Amino acid sequence: MLLIDDTIIANNHIIATKEDITEVRVLKDKPTRDDFYNLSENGIALVILKKKIASKTQAELNTFFGLDANNSIYVNGYLVESPKYKFATESIVEVELVTPTAENKLEQKVINVWTLTQDERVNGCKQQ
Repeated sequence: MLLIDDTIIANNHIIATKEDITEVRVLKDKPTRDDFYNLSENGIALVILKKKIASKTQAELNTFFGLDANNSIYVNGYLVESPKYKFATESIVEVELVTPTAENKLEQKVINVWTLTQDERVNGCKQQ
């Protein structure tokens, strides 16, 4: 997963060429506690880009799907704990509306935003 300009959740397909990149920091270890604690299970790349990225806020996505604007949102199955994060629109592969069940123990419907393709979910992401 990429975190663009400190607030936009994206996938690696957002970067067309290395010339788009101003800065890259890689967080390999899970931090003790911060705003993206849940999102860093497999590491995270923090990237500053030269170009602006079109994005949607969590409130915008929730409202579009008929949910309360402050409803919880997940990305690739991980809870996004801070409302400051947005989603790069071109990185959204699929949005699923998850209904509460005894198995998932959710209290209300939530959105899970996939930035991984079905193949990447099953076989892992390819090295670039």
